Amino acid sequence: MSRATERRRSTAEWLQFGVAGAIVLVTFYPAIWMVYSSFKSNREIFRSPFALPAQWRWENLIEAWQVGGLGTLYFNSVFVTLVAVSMCVLFATAAAFAFTRLEFPGRKLMYRILLIGLLLPPPSVAIALFTQLRDMHLLNTPWALILPGAAWQLAFTVFLMRAYFISIRPDMEEAARLDGANTWEIFWHVSVPMVWPAMLTMVVLNTISVWNELLFALLFVTDDAQRTLPVGLVRFSGYHSTDYSLVFAALTITTVPILILYFVLQRHVIAGLTATAMD
Repeated sequence: MSRATERRRSTAEWLQFGVAGAIVLVTFYPAIWMVYSSFKSNREIFRSPFALPAQWRWENLIEAWQVGGLGTLYFNSVFVTLVAVSMCVLFATAAAFAFTRLEFPGRKLMYRILLIGLLLPPPSVAIALFTQLRDMHLLNTPWALILPGAAWQLAFTVFLMRAYFISIRPDMEEAARLDGANTWEIFWHVSVPMVWPAMLTMVVLNTISVWNELLFALLFVTDDAQRTLPVGLVRFSGYHSTDYSLVFAALTITTVPILILYFVLQRHVIAGLTATAMD
């Protein structure tokens, strides 16, 4: 390879690196700005919004936690997210296994009907869900958020899990069947370990969606003791004025755990999405 070719290649690589770096900076700067703004005073946020804090006010985090009652909100959000995501991923994995590995009447029709859920915006079913939950006496309970949260992510999760099942060969499952394993044993002991990367991917994506869900939380829960973090953040906005230092502090407390979860599991997320994209 000539020096001119190496120079052109090096220039192209640096150009790609620069463009990628610019995209990452533009994407993540709002989150970075939110975090360091949470350590400013309200006056400093308006006086120099983009500068670093002149004095880091760590007490903003403590005050936001106490004023907003974030302890109860945190517990409610963690409980709702944990149960809803677990239900969604487990049921979706079982459904994807059935759609790809089992033969039964109406399989293709049922799968296509399920995918209609990808086309429905949340406001279109809000009234119907409210009526149903009211008749089931589930309003103002955690289940008013758990059941819609799990169901709303189900279609997308089944779609990706089915694509992952298609991308792997069923040789081990057939070998287990020849050894006398039944369908449940094949699913739980053979298939689930093979699709574990895709399940972790869906855990992360669904956790982000359920954790940040606001519309259903506003409509189905009016009891302060059952509210979740997105609704609780409204408390920091006053009718006449807003203390933005506490708003940013509360947003930081709410957002950072999700960012940490994503960065810890990003390798599995990328592997799961790459495998489904290769199908």
